[in-house]
Amino acid sequence: MTPERKRALITITTTLVIGILIGALGVGLWSRQSRGGRPPGWRQNGKEAFVKKIFSVIEADSAQVKQLRPLINETITQIDSLQKDTDREVTKVIDTFEVKVRPILTEKQMQQLKEFHRKGRERR
Repeated sequence: MTPERKRALITITTTLVIGILIGALGVGLWSRQSRGGRPPGWRQNGKEAFVKKIFSVIEADSAQVKQLRPLINETITQIDSLQKDTDREVTKVIDTFEVKVRPILTEKQMQQLKEFHRKGRERR
């Protein structure tokens, strides 16, 4: 095989591989955006990953893991509760803000603001 043919074959193969990679990454990003960015069950999986990370960092033995797991789960439950309360308070503040700016903004601007806030709430 001549050097020109080898170079052409390598170029074509490289282009094909790069195209496949770009296509795979593009589809992955597109599907993530269309689903809201998080797979189903991400919260529970994230909690378990967090618990495992704590055990890894402190290098807990099996006896410590048995004692720590209920305490960590209790703490996570408290944090979730606080997060829900805080989200409700933030919603109230945003609603108050919308009422205050209503006289200043046009109807189109108000719709854009509400859409922006709605998207932010859906992410949570």
